[in-house]
Amino acid sequence: MMIKRCLISVGLSMILIIGSMLLGGTKASACSCAGTIAVEEAQAKSDAVFEGTVTAVKSSSMRLLNSPAKAVKANFQVNEVWKGHVAPTIEVLTAGSSESCGYEFTMGERYLVYATATGKSLEVNLCNGTVLHNQAEQQISLLGSGSLPPQASEGEQQSGETFVRNMILLFSVIIVGSAAALLYRKQRSTRSKT
Repeated sequence: MMIKRCLISVGLSMILIIGSMLLGGTKASACSCAGTIAVEEAQAKSDAVFEGTVTAVKSSSMRLLNSPAKAVKANFQVNEVWKGHVAPTIEVLTAGSSESCGYEFTMGERYLVYATATGKSLEVNLCNGTVLHNQAEQQISLLGSGSLPPQASEGEQQSGETFVRNMILLFSVIIVGSAAALLYRKQRSTRSKT
């Protein structure tokens, strides 16, 4: 009787093990951070640390290296920089959902951002310390005073203005030249008829 129970238990166990192996499970993907990160550690691990206001949030067809979710692009108007080469306006990428550790930025909100460089882009996630500006008072005081993002020099601004002026001039010449060619053709065809 005892042997029969043991054989039934072993048989049922084998059926459960084989069944779970055959059916398999779905891969779970949930974000799990190991608690809050210290400001010093977040700054050390980041390639860029800045405070800025979100000016645009748009989905992207790109996929991030460490996430199954599609990326989301967030554009910032930068107000202060503590680390990295951060332009006055900058774009960061994050996963498209918080389940994939994506940070859900809100248009018009200010954030203290800790970003990591991956190739030519900067990436942000839930675990790297990024936080709303109104919740970052203590972090900002620990970071100390930052610097203003670099502004375009007067020469760069003038070269942009010169480019626009030259493009307008080029299009004007093309339009006037096309109109003159059409008038000339029309005048020639009228003379050949008479």
